[in-house]
Amino acid sequence: MQAQCKATARSGEQCSNPPISGGTVCRMHGGSAPAVKAAAARRKAAEAVEAEAQAILAHEGFAGVESPLEELSRLANEALAVKNASAARVNALTSISTTSKLGVESLAVEVALYERAMDRAAKFLDMLTKSGFEERRLRVAEGTAGLVVQVLKAIFERLNLSPEQQALIPIVVPQELRALEVK
Repeated sequence: MQAQCKATARSGEQCSNPPISGGTVCRMHGGSAPAVKAAAARRKAAEAVEAEAQAILAHEGFAGVESPLEELSRLANEALAVKNASAARVNALTSISTTSKLGVESLAVEVALYERAMDRAAKFLDMLTKSGFEERRLRVAEGTAGLVVQVLKAIFERLNLSPEQQALIPIVVPQELRALEVK
């Protein structure tokens, strides 16, 4: 099915003409206007970038999600990477607007993509904050630390340490764990 102009004809029915490329209306209903052409060009450029990303994603294989929170964290990291890459492109621009051949000035596509990337990154980060992800990660780390302590105690008991050596355990173990954090 071919796209159809979104405008309404004088008869009250929807216009049957096709819209301009990248646009929503035909040339008879404003598609020839410089601002409409500029918006259509921006839309086409954004669609091209999204199509390229979709093609890359379609090429990759997908497995089931084992940990939704870990996956959300990865998505947030990717969104931040896209935001940073977009920011670099915006910073490289000599102007944040472009002027078409018809003299219409519009926002550069890179700026619009950067704004979208900022919004998406903020949404992912907000979801992570609301999910209590960092608190859960901290609980897992504390649980792991508890297991390490249990294993160390079991090892020390099996070594039949002297009372002097056992007295050094509460001093040496925390020092060594802190040394690991620094590395």
